[in-house]
Amino acid sequence: MSHLIRVHQDNKIKEIECNKGDNLLKVLLKNNYEINAYCGGEGICGKCKIKLKGEINKPNKSELEFLDDKELKEGFRLSCLYNIKSNLDVILTQKDDITVMTKSIITEMDLNLDLKKENIYLKKADLRDQRDYLQRIYNKSDTDQIDYSNLKKIENLKKDSEISVIKKKNKIIDIRTDLDKGYYGLAVDIGTTTIVIYLLDLETGQELDTYSFYNPQKKFGADVISRINYTINNKDGLKKIKKTIVDKLNKGIDHLVENNNIKYQDIYKMSVVGNTVMLHLLLGIDALNIAKAPYVPIFTEEINLSPKETEIKINKNGLVQLLPSISGYVGADITGDMLAVNINKLNGINLLIDIGTNGEIVLSSNKKILSCSAAAGPAFEGANITFGTAGISGAISKFLIKDNKIQFKTINDKEPIGICGSGLLDMIAEFYKYNFIESSGRIVSKEKLKDWQKPFLKEYKGQKALKITNLKNYDKQIFLTQKDIREVQLAKGAIAAGIEILLKELNYKDTDINRVFIAGGFGNYINPDNACFIKMIPNCLKDKIIQIGNGAGTGAKIYLLNKNAKREAENIIKKVKYIELSINKEFQTEYIKKMSF
Repeated sequence: MSHLIRVHQDNKIKEIECNKGDNLLKVLLKNNYEINAYCGGEGICGKCKIKLKGEINKPNKSELEFLDDKELKEGFRLSCLYNIKSNLDVILTQKDDITVMTKSIITEMDLNLDLKKENIYLKKADLRDQRDYLQRIYNKSDTDQIDYSNLKKIENLKKDSEISVIKKKNKIIDIRTDLDKGYYGLAVDIGTTTIVIYLLDLETGQELDTYSFYNPQKKFGADVISRINYTINNKDGLKKIKKTIVDKLNKGIDHLVENNNIKYQDIYKMSVVGNTVMLHLLLGIDALNIAKAPYVPIFTEEINLSPKETEIKINKNGLVQLLPSISGYVGADITGDMLAVNINKLNGINLLIDIGTNGEIVLSSNKKILSCSAAAGPAFEGANITFGTAGISGAISKFLIKDNKIQFKTINDKEPIGICGSGLLDMIAEFYKYNFIESSGRIVSKEKLKDWQKPFLKEYKGQKALKITNLKNYDKQIFLTQKDIREVQLAKGAIAAGIEILLKELNYKDTDINRVFIAGGFGNYINPDNACFIKMIPNCLKDKIIQIGNGAGTGAKIYLLNKNAKREAENIIKKVKYIELSINKEFQTEYIKKMSF
């Protein structure tokens, strides 16, 4: 028996025919709707709320944990737990207006390309000089290789005229008659949550434009394990997840091309960073082995591919280049970070932390570099937090208690809709500072609170909570729950323990560290003092913290613009020793210890 689903979004209605019993989330994903299913459709994050009209199923027990009475009355359900039993109207209101960190404090980059543009004069042949036209081009451009498509272009060239040759070493990549046209490259940072594409002028090294957006794979899960599971549990899952990212990248390239009045054929090179799983999924390579011990990926080396092989819309004779990774859980994004801070040239002991959906940590000491991946989970990206959200308009991004009153700031100064990572960290620090929370993470009892504090203590769905907002509409109030605090403890405990293990490996103390570089979107927006106050980062380091912004993206730009970056990355990776925390005997002890505030 079939049913009709009418999907309402952005004043448009699309009718979808489906079968009785079909899962609503899967139906929506199949039809290319963006749904926040952070847990990959397991029914444990509560983020795939959608509004339904019609003969609606009664909520099941799991849905009652995530939906309040007002939402239930208005017809909200969790799409991942909803099996279709009747005709429905589905109203989608989720917006992709995330604020993405694209900037970096590192702006100076050497321009030393292996790709060159050269204008040459193609002289017309005569009886005294009967050299073929290809040989003339070879001699003038110091090349000796060409592919078929460019060989064909010589037929139509006006002889006795000036032409442009784009070459890589001794091979001709393109022949053009539009001498004044530029040639361009793309640096791409594929994060688990967000993606940034930078457009750069390969003649000057200048960054011309950027385009950023949600990683569309979020609809298959907030973290890499959920996405790997999707590829395992769904027919053609790997093919679908690859197509999703490639299609979105190409739309991003569409935007940059149109916005800058250039052509796809003008883009000759693309360098890509991302964690190891993201790079596997971009290429449609099975990442299953990364999800299970001993966590060995198919590749970590630099990969060079043609645009045709990757289905990326740039010049067909161009190059798509993936930076090398270190291990299954320390990827090319961290290689990019290390290039950005020039880690090989740093003196003394230096710490690099990239905090995103996961937490990667690097400790460098002259000739030695250690790295590890702390399974911090996606709490700081808004997943697993009751009122958690990504960095979108209305997300509480800063939080302060002053004069016994709460002050907060939301992204774009919109009405508060939830809590993003930086706001979450501020809340934990402030509530701990004012003794709402014990060092164990437990919210204190009402008897231990002062009179001004007592109105903040509430109960939300059967657990202790602290009220963040004071809105007239109580149904829209935002709370920090006991469960949320525990999630932060798990995340910050993993990062703090990872730092401690690396220090012990090299027999150093936290006071020996010269500088702490914090990279990544979340890392850029946090208040470093609060990160140290809750002991996610050792408190003695708070004056040594440098927030570098998007270090991974900067590394991708360096790799794009400087051919020597390949050798530098290889040298770095040779020095890196990866520490697997799951088999480290001391990690569990440190982890439990570091969960305390």
